[in-house]
Amino acid sequence: MSPPTDLEHCIERWNTKWQGGYTNTREDWDERAGDWDGKLRADGVRARQGEERVAAVAQYLRGRGLLGPDCDVADLGCGPGRFVAEFARTARSALGIDLSERMVDFGRRYAQEAGRTNVDFVACDFQTADVAALGWEGRFDLVFASITPAIAGMTALENMMKMSRAFCCNICFVHQLNDLDDRILRECFGRGPRREFASHSHWFHELFNLLWWLGYHPETSYHRQPRELLLPAGPELAVERARVLLPPEERTPENTARIHRFLRENARADGAVLETSDCWYGRILWDVRLRTERPVPGRLPWENIKRKK
Repeated sequence: MSPPTDLEHCIERWNTKWQGGYTNTREDWDERAGDWDGKLRADGVRARQGEERVAAVAQYLRGRGLLGPDCDVADLGCGPGRFVAEFARTARSALGIDLSERMVDFGRRYAQEAGRTNVDFVACDFQTADVAALGWEGRFDLVFASITPAIAGMTALENMMKMSRAFCCNICFVHQLNDLDDRILRECFGRGPRREFASHSHWFHELFNLLWWLGYHPETSYHRQPRELLLPAGPELAVERARVLLPPEERTPENTARIHRFLRENARADGAVLETSDCWYGRILWDVRLRTERPVPGRLPWENIKRKK
C-alpha cells in the first residue's frame, strides 16, 4: 500500500474528531447558553473584551470589503449572536446558525435589542445540514466561523464552502498563555503548561494545509488580546478549570476540590483570584472561486500535467 498523499493526510486530520474541554451535544450547549449570554451582558472586563474582539474581527472583514451593503453573511456556530449583530450593522443581511436552540434565542433577542432587522437565526446541526435543501448553496458573500466545532470534518467544511459565492473565513486560537492555569497545573498536579490544547489551536495549521492542497489560496493574519480578569474563587471556577485543564478521566471530585483549595488559598481579601492571559487568534480567509491544482511532490512537471482529467 502506498503512503497517503499530502492531501489525503490533511483530509484524514480534518476528519479527526478532536474532543476539547467542551462536549458538543445540543443539550450541553443549551445548558451553557444562559451562562455564555450572561457573561457577555455583564458590566465587566470579560464582556468588554468580548466586544473588543467582535469589533476587531468586523474591522478586519470590513477592510476586505466583506461586510458592505451588498454583502450577505452567514455565521456558523454563532452562539449568542454577537458577531451576527455586528456584521448586520453594515451588511445587507446576516444569518446566524447554531446547534443550540437556546443560543439562537439569545442571539435573536440581542439582535432585536440592537435594532437589527436584517438578521435571521436558524437552529440546526450543521454537521448533517442539507445546505441545498435549505436554500443556502451559493447564497452568501462571506461564510464565517469562529472557534466552533460546527465545521469539523470534510462534509461540514465542504458545506461551508458550498454556501459561499465568494469568501470563507475561520478564526481560532493559535496560542494562549494563562498564568492561573499554569500555576494550577504546576502547583496542584506537578505538570507543565498545556499550550497545545488551546481551544481548536491545531485547526489553524491543519486548515491552512488542507486548503492549500485542495488548491485554494488561504490568507493568514493574527489578532492579539492580552487581558486581566478578577474571578470569584468559588467551586464553579474550580469545575470550569478542571474541565479545561484535565482529561475527562481526571475530572474527579477530588481533583476539583484540589483546584478549589488552590483558588481559595490564592484569592485576594475580596475572594477573587487574578487571571492574566495573552490570547492570539489566527484568521484564515480564502476565496472559494480561486482554485488551482497543486503539484504532487516528487513528480516531474509533465507527470503532474497528466493527472488532469
